[in-house]
Amino acid sequence: MRIRLLIVLFYTLFISGCYAQYNKPIAPGSAGKSTVLLLMRDEYDNPLPMGNGFVIDKNHIITNFHTIENSASGLAVANSGNKRYKIIGMVNKDEKRDIAVLYVEDVDLKPVIFSDSIALEPGDRVFALSNPKGIEVATEMGIVNGVVNFKGITGATKRDSLIQITATIQPVGNGGPVVDETGKVVGAAISTNKKGIPFSFIIPAGYIQKLLRKSPPKTISFAKTKRSKSSFLSTDWSKLLREAVVGTSFKFDSNPNTGFYYFSLQNNLNKPVKNIKCLIVFYNSTGFPIETEAITITRNIMPKLAIRTEEFGRPRRTEIRDLTFWTEIRILGFEVVE
Repeated sequence: MRIRLLIVLFYTLFISGCYAQYNKPIAPGSAGKSTVLLLMRDEYDNPLPMGNGFVIDKNHIITNFHTIENSASGLAVANSGNKRYKIIGMVNKDEKRDIAVLYVEDVDLKPVIFSDSIALEPGDRVFALSNPKGIEVATEMGIVNGVVNFKGITGATKRDSLIQITATIQPVGNGGPVVDETGKVVGAAISTNKKGIPFSFIIPAGYIQKLLRKSPPKTISFAKTKRSKSSFLSTDWSKLLREAVVGTSFKFDSNPNTGFYYFSLQNNLNKPVKNIKCLIVFYNSTGFPIETEAITITRNIMPKLAIRTEEFGRPRRTEIRDLTFWTEIRILGFEVVE
């Protein structure tokens, strides 16, 4: 009886151990330590929508082209904000496949190790890494759905394809690394929405490595961050991202002696969103920005609905209200609620 009990106990512990080992979270490896938050600014020094990237050596970071599109300066942030690296400019780009290589000052973060994303098969587990606040790395596990071929779409060849995955990639996570179960990078994360439905993809590592083999330009700058051709992913890829959450109906308070204002936020996705980071840009009659104000709306916005914000601005009337000819509500980032 005692021997039978010991056998049952051993069998139970063995099965439990195997189950726990299989379900144990996979460490992101060096890619977790190399994932950075990108804080880009335009020619007027206003912040652009945030994104992620990952370090490949002491002077280069990989990200999505749409993350640094129209930028004039930027910082890469990691390690609880204690590591901040100035981005000097862009080295190379592949607008069609939405990849950019950035040049940075000496980075002391561990670089990633590339894998071969071609070896991925439907059902394989992958992990999308992101650094949403420059503080710590978040890991989102997903399953490979399959390869999406873009043959027949303008600008695409029969070899142009992406790997679709089930992991939810937040907008700020665009450009971050996606790793396999060994912690090696299989590509860069990218997400979009089509008719309100969010989709997550991997830009295969092979495309990135092909771009890295190209000779770098003699001059490194932000001069070529303006888009010159459409991505084969979608003729309006960056537009789809911008239109996921839209700021509308800005209005100053009815009391002309105050500087208060309101606006609406519309969620065009099929999932709720929260923590919407907005930048209100005030322009004068010549189209020049005269003031900006950063605001975060923490409320949930349900799918296909909108909310009216609370009161923002200044209690006293200022020159800003008098000089403002029009405003822009720029969405810097948001979180999709699962």
